[in-house]
Amino acid sequence: METPVASQVSQEQLAAAEDQLREALDDARIEVRIIESAQEAADASLLLDEVWNVTGSGTTVLEPSLFIALAHARNYTAAAFDRDSGQMLGVTVGFFAAPVGTSMHSHVAGVRHEAVGRGIGAAMKLHQRLWCLEHGITRMTWTFDPLIARNAHFNLARLGASLVEYHADFYGQMRDGVNAGQASDRVFVDWDLTAAPSPSLTDPDAEAVAAVRIDDDGRPQELDVPREAPVVSIEIPSDMETLRGTDPQLAAVWREAVRRAFVELMADGWQVSGFRRSGAYLLTHP
Repeated sequence: METPVASQVSQEQLAAAEDQLREALDDARIEVRIIESAQEAADASLLLDEVWNVTGSGTTVLEPSLFIALAHARNYTAAAFDRDSGQMLGVTVGFFAAPVGTSMHSHVAGVRHEAVGRGIGAAMKLHQRLWCLEHGITRMTWTFDPLIARNAHFNLARLGASLVEYHADFYGQMRDGVNAGQASDRVFVDWDLTAAPSPSLTDPDAEAVAAVRIDDDGRPQELDVPREAPVVSIEIPSDMETLRGTDPQLAAVWREAVRRAFVELMADGWQVSGFRRSGAYLLTHP
């Protein structure tokens, strides 16, 4: 049985979400469907293990049985399929969160490496938003690694989600091929699903005082910033994923520097209000 749309979601908001999803699906040349069968759950589990390079460690990103349990409990389990070949190209999973009845936490989303760049991740997120609105859910939260610039730009600049918390080593030590050997710091974001997409609160080209910047050797330079500065920036490498493979020690140095900057600035009341595509968080003090 489908949950009726709550009164706080208007027909205009639903129509706008449908239009944005349709355009994104066409651009990515995919369809997104809810996962319900045991076979699709198994395929989805294997896809996530491939994306996160899980091999021989006795671990998996998400067991097929958990897909089935979440789906049966009417949570969100979906996959993206290529329109021409029918191949599963992406998976995303979310579950209901507090406050009950109004919020969903988007736990994991992954796209096959060879399909990255087609807009599949964006289309899956817009499908998840529409599904939430149709079920009366008006708020979505999730976490992402603050050192991954492309994710920061998508979440903050494109979707307009708000970065509200920084968590050091959020998941503890992780054993997949992407995160192994690195602290699992995450930022927590909150997305108002009824709000129209809007530009960042801070102009990405605004002059900013650097709290962390990249020096000539590619290392983080940590600086003191005056509290009266109108805008502060935290720069990050443009491709942390490659850096982890080529220089894991430097990647760890970046983790510590960015963590210190976020924790200290947010404790002092600074809030993330924008992101430069080149790789810099922008913070302002209310």
